[in-house]
Amino acid sequence: MKIVALSLALPILAALPQSALAWGDDGHKTIALIAQQCLTPKASDAVKSLLAADTDNLVPHDIANAATWADKFRDENNRRDHYQETQNWHFTDIEIATPDLTAACFGRKPLPARMLASDGPPQACAVDKVEQFGAELADSGTDAEERVMALKFVLHFAGDLHQPLHSPDNHDYGGNSVKVTVEGFKHTRKDELHGFWDTQFVDAIAKPPTALSKQLLAEITPAQAAEWAQGKPEDWAMEAFNLGKNDAYGSPPLSKDTPQQIDAVYVAKAETDVKLQLKRAGVRLALFLDQKLASETPDWNACLKAGSAVSSRARTRQ
Repeated sequence: MKIVALSLALPILAALPQSALAWGDDGHKTIALIAQQCLTPKASDAVKSLLAADTDNLVPHDIANAATWADKFRDENNRRDHYQETQNWHFTDIEIATPDLTAACFGRKPLPARMLASDGPPQACAVDKVEQFGAELADSGTDAEERVMALKFVLHFAGDLHQPLHSPDNHDYGGNSVKVTVEGFKHTRKDELHGFWDTQFVDAIAKPPTALSKQLLAEITPAQAAEWAQGKPEDWAMEAFNLGKNDAYGSPPLSKDTPQQIDAVYVAKAETDVKLQLKRAGVRLALFLDQKLASETPDWNACLKAGSAVSSRARTRQ
């Protein structure tokens, strides 16, 4: 898949059905900034080198902005093929009633021989794309342009896998079809369940991403990080599925048939879940990149103590 520069052509994506977006830019940037804190020096240098070699200008070439690139690339205003090729890669739609990861991932077919991960296939899920792009990152013989793209996709999809509405499938486009009024938040006619989990619940904790990442880093203990570091992308997806099913949708699930009223109890739980998932995603992204780019494991004690100290100094100066 080759990068195509933006043009002044009229947008055509407005006519396409809206896919469920996982985390807004602030969420993705926060995850990347948490991960950055626990990259080993070798992995950190590799990330910087890859991003410095990036010739695409959809986003600036730092780790936080690069984590938002996959959404920009998918929605590039004159590239309908990007949308069709990559939209399924952002989520893992696991049926709430009959959860089956293999079915949600289109049979989990291996990448065809000699096919670049960025070339397809369109019918693939976030779980498998993280693994495929991770394999390309780990292989120094991967084409240079492809390796840069692999990094940017991993930065984004690792976050997508942790958004609680990007794993359970309730036949409502990840909650985009569920209209809501949420206690404590200004209401607009476009308010949808997915958007609150993407953006409003994130921003309600703290903003901008630099502040939010510091706050969350200060809350992560080395023991938590070591625990969260266990498992694979498929485990992350199932963990997010259970959070989405139990907390985001509830029992019975929130309905798309009529506007839903969200109370303060729901909001408090949602914000707790959002904080947890952002922290888990940042820790796991750091480990994933350290393993693929440096064959190393983070020193959780060192990096998290350093992050906590930075956050404490920042609060003292306020």
